Amino acid sequence: MNKEIFEFLSDLERNNNREWFAQNKKRYENAKKTLEGFVTKLILNINSFDPSIDIKDASKTFFRIYRDTRFSPNKTPYKINFGSIIVPESYRHSCEYPAYYLHLQNNDNFVSMGIYMPGSQVLKQVRNAIDEDFETFSEITGKLENSFGDMLHGAEDSLKRVPPGFDKNSPAAEYLKLKNFYVYKGFSNAEVLQNDFLEKITSLYIDSYELKKWFAKVIITE
Repeated sequence: MNKEIFEFLSDLERNNNREWFAQNKKRYENAKKTLEGFVTKLILNINSFDPSIDIKDASKTFFRIYRDTRFSPNKTPYKINFGSIIVPESYRHSCEYPAYYLHLQNNDNFVSMGIYMPGSQVLKQVRNAIDEDFETFSEITGKLENSFGDMLHGAEDSLKRVPPGFDKNSPAAEYLKLKNFYVYKGFSNAEVLQNDFLEKITSLYIDSYELKKWFAKVIITE
């Protein structure tokens, strides 16, 4: 990893237009190439404990930098981050499967693992599983508090009330309100640029593997 990645993203944030991007496309390509090399190593590390991750081409894990502005009031054409989502090849085009995610953005970097914006079927499956065996779920997530913090960090986007069909007094009530289910850890630019960043996030993903297996077990996406 090198500081040129953040220098490019910082400049893009200030100059988010097609003319500037065309003039600086080589910088974008160099930054993406560096990240692809990093993610290639990360994939190998994840595969050592999660054999379902057997990706041959790291470039396919990256989201496009081009924004879809058709239905957005924000008409800037480019994302100001790099995002890599690591899932089994068969789920590469689905958001319904638990994923390892790496997000690099100037002064807003993070790693996460879980399910983001699931459809109604998977959302219901996860909520049912949490409600039916909250003891196991809370035991698994409790082990992650030292490394990731409380899974309820994303509760600002949760429902105001427990969804219909669930007991409002359930010990799992706050988790049943969630729309997304993931653990998250933020990093400064300086931390990302340290030599041990790959080791640090690999360790976090190892910690999250038990939760990843739990998610994969309780959902049916076919």
